[in-house]
Amino acid sequence: MKTLAIRTVTGIAYLFILGFAFFVSWWSLVTVFTIFMLIAIYEYINLAQKFPAPQNSSQRVIRRQVLPLIWIVMPVLLLEYWCVALHATNIMVAIFILLCMNDTMAYLFGSLFGKHKLCPKISPKKSWEGFFGGLICTMAFSLVFIYIPYFQNDVINNQYIWIGFASVVIIAGTFGDLVESMVKRFANQKDSGTMLPGHGGILDRIDSMLFAVPAGFIYWVVSGGR
Repeated sequence: MKTLAIRTVTGIAYLFILGFAFFVSWWSLVTVFTIFMLIAIYEYINLAQKFPAPQNSSQRVIRRQVLPLIWIVMPVLLLEYWCVALHATNIMVAIFILLCMNDTMAYLFGSLFGKHKLCPKISPKKSWEGFFGGLICTMAFSLVFIYIPYFQNDVINNQYIWIGFASVVIIAGTFGDLVESMVKRFANQKDSGTMLPGHGGILDRIDSMLFAVPAGFIYWVVSGGR
């Protein structure tokens, strides 16, 4: 019960910070996500120190410089660019809502019906039932955005495009979650850090976003975004 309370309080605080970042002004968004990025890099460096010893210098460079740059830095900078330069904060808010909805529904369906493991060697608790339950429910939920003025835009502007957007975001986000789980298993760690009691580290919270944002941006561009 105590753990649940701590997890709830931490989750509310995290969502409050995100809400502040998105809705106050562009500088608050850039500030918050830059801080998240730096913390996530720090957490990754700590994980990387627990990896098996690299076999050569190239492997060391990939682990220490290339992977965090591609995995953490570039998606966060893309998020900031998408929101600030392209004025698409509403779409980014939609991404976070979709990821949150998927997490909730995937957990619910997985708990009730999960029998077939999605990727047992990397994330034993995830199931195909949870994945498809979360995906279908989130795709259906995305239709709500059509009727909320804040989410109206010239690119993702009808039910079919919203459903496609939701599916791309959720599939990419799930893959991002699995990648972070793989990194933690490689380092033999349960969480990336302890900054968010009951949740782990910042990297544990933004792992889905790190893949969902680039995938969503590509979908947005293909759909006519500039």
